[in-house]
Amino acid sequence: MANLRILHDNAANRVSSLSASTTSGSLAAANLLTDRKAEVHRATATSVTYTATWASPQLMSMVALAFTNYTSTATIRVRAYTLAADASPAVDTGAVLACGYSPLGLWPWGTVPLGVNAFSYGGGTYGRAYFTAGAYEKLVIDIVDVDQPLSYVEAARLIVGAYWSPEYNAAYGATARVNDTTANTRSQSGDLRSDVGTVSRSLSINLEWIAEADRPRLWNILRGSAKSGPVFISLFPEDADPEKEQAHQIYGKLASDLAISHPMFGIFSGPLEVEEN
Repeated sequence: MANLRILHDNAANRVSSLSASTTSGSLAAANLLTDRKAEVHRATATSVTYTATWASPQLMSMVALAFTNYTSTATIRVRAYTLAADASPAVDTGAVLACGYSPLGLWPWGTVPLGVNAFSYGGGTYGRAYFTAGAYEKLVIDIVDVDQPLSYVEAARLIVGAYWSPEYNAAYGATARVNDTTANTRSQSGDLRSDVGTVSRSLSINLEWIAEADRPRLWNILRGSAKSGPVFISLFPEDADPEKEQAHQIYGKLASDLAISHPMFGIFSGPLEVEEN
């Protein structure tokens, strides 16, 4: 089992150009560069190719698309080019499952027809691909979702960069939480009535064993992201159980002030809690 992976420096924020092979109306590819879930890129079909280029090579080892409508059989293929003008990619992941999980159609309240509107109620999946770390100037990302019940695929955020994975994994006791703002009140007739609110997720982990070499990187994440900078965390990356991976990966912001303690010689520790965007 791979250790958790954290990405806090999103190279997509520095992209020079980003294009999509197809776009539905005004739902442009530029929407993938915002942190508003309601601002999505929507293709006109159930497949799409994104091309992203940078002015200079960027360190990368993963691509993720957050808050998508991809089904459990959707695939992602990433081709990374050392230089934008190169004819052949330095890395080609081939088509891999983007986000295996239980099909959304099994959710009784109808996540599939809701599309982007499902985000307020805990909907939206993450598509991701990991590849050999290196410095790349261009990415070509293919999404194919042949079992998509809608006539299009869409995604709200592009996440690109080099993830950090600590020497020691998080301690047991990690908590994936569903945060529901619904308020229940008892009426005079005795009925329990619900004022339906929004639903989001959060993930709490404890990095109980942080090696000396990992401490500066974690400190840079805490200082660089603080509470305002989004981070991507996958507790079980590329796990054999794709549903477990989906439930324990999150793109969001640190939920509280954090500190690194020094409980013993050569070992540091610190908790992390991330609330989904």
